[in-house]
Amino acid sequence: MEEPEYTVSDDVIAALDSGRTIEAVKLLRQETGLGLKEAKDVIDALAQERRGKSQLTTSMPEEGGASGLIKLLLVIAVLLAGYSYFFAD
Repeated sequence: MEEPEYTVSDDVIAALDSGRTIEAVKLLRQETGLGLKEAKDVIDALAQERRGKSQLTTSMPEEGGASGLIKLLLVIAVLLAGYSYFFAD
């Protein structure tokens, strides 16, 4: 049996992204006429899908921050060590 497709409104997505799952289920039920279990299943699947997308975008390392500062300090330390080795009296 093929599952019907529903258009999920921006209001439902906003509620879901804000952590208001119950509100998202209520809105979806009002918009589509789905039963409670069906609407909850749709919202749960959508939440899982959106968590997967957000993990992909947040799992990439960012430049800067603490790791960037540590790298900068290491470069400075190496430059100072090289300078003192070659140019010290």
